Amino acid sequence: MPNMPNGKAAGEHCANLDPDSLNCRIWGRADYPEFCRGFLPEADFCGNSRKDALQILTLMEADTQAQKP
Repeated sequence: MPNMPNGKAAGEHCANLDPDSLNCRIWGRADYPEFCRGFLPEADFCGNSRKDALQILTLMEADTQAQKP
């Protein structure tokens, strides 16, 4: 499975996300990233639907994106 040592850019899907099922292809495996292990679903992140979750995560990514000097 693809390794993402530098993380991913805002708005970019994880390299390990199956595009058809939208499931993580490495969930539960030894190479599942520590960051992902610590990212637990909560209403604040997920909302009430997949659409809500994508909107919330998009806003979070934009808020935490590195600013260009």
